[in-house]
Amino acid sequence: MRAWVEVATAAVVTNARRLAKRVAPARLCAVVKSNAYGHGLVPVSRALAAAGIESLRFGVFSPSEGLALREAGIEKPILVLGPTDARSLPEAARRRLELALFDDGDAEPFARHRIAAHLKVETGTRRFGLARAAALALIGRAHDLGLNVVGLYSHLANAEDLDESYTSRQLDSLLAVAGPAGPIGLLHIAASAAAIMWPQTRLDMVRCGIALYGAWPSTHVRDFMAKTEPQFELTPALRWFAPIVQVKDVPAGEPVGYGCSYVASRDSRIAVLPLGYADGLPRAAGNGKFSLHIFGGRAPIVGRICMNACMADVTDIAPAPGRGDRAEVDVDEVAAAAGTINYEILAGLPQELERRYA
Repeated sequence: MRAWVEVATAAVVTNARRLAKRVAPARLCAVVKSNAYGHGLVPVSRALAAAGIESLRFGVFSPSEGLALREAGIEKPILVLGPTDARSLPEAARRRLELALFDDGDAEPFARHRIAAHLKVETGTRRFGLARAAALALIGRAHDLGLNVVGLYSHLANAEDLDESYTSRQLDSLLAVAGPAGPIGLLHIAASAAAIMWPQTRLDMVRCGIALYGAWPSTHVRDFMAKTEPQFELTPALRWFAPIVQVKDVPAGEPVGYGCSYVASRDSRIAVLPLGYADGLPRAAGNGKFSLHIFGGRAPIVGRICMNACMADVTDIAPAPGRGDRAEVDVDEVAAAAGTINYEILAGLPQELERRYA
């Protein structure tokens, strides 16, 4: 026995429809990279493709993810947002993947293989992207190169912050390239946070990832929307469970777990679960920083989280749980306890973790 997750693809579809309605007439690009943020690349994408959402597109990070979608029968446009090795170009072209272009050196190979390219402009995130001058120069050479440019885009660094000044600065930088370039296909810069909060960033298309799965991009975004538009909701699509496989009595003064870092302050009942950092539960969330949901109560994890196990204090939970019961893990609470974000917890769920779809 080990932990598992339950994924409601209907919730993903519901969120996608809400987002598509909110950003219209901009198109929705459903970002399903990193195994659909841990939810399962192919099952989630198939559900979205069958949902009848107008002009829906898909965003992935690698050509291999895009090819997996094609193998799964998905024919909608797919944009590869990460770098592409030259050896992958022939197959990417054959399977009609649109690719990000953010280095001058890729222009000629892309043109040679007739790749549909989205030029990425560096506007302030300092990751992948062409400097403004380089982007304009490449656009000017595109016709002579035979380069098929179907989009121009960038990525926002601080859209989750309620101070939109840096977001506006980045948007202006992108528009400063788009203006002189003239019509150049799809113009896009917004991911989930900006798509939800800042209408001016929606342009021709938005790329929604985390919100698609019913998780908020940040507490700032969640609280802002709760105050300004409480009718706009996101439905979490994933629930994370672990079975209780043993419950044992631990006398006061006795340690629990590796390093003896936790010592029972009273006679305690300790539940053992096959859920550890190999299952995606961060080691940093141990030793009382985080509680599992068991029988409507809260059971703090005690001791260090192990590779394949954790221990929780169920002394105060009635009825006392026994073997065969289960605990539920709240992703946002885990992230807070580990000092990270829900993106990392979801994307870090192992591929081999069982996913049960409803």
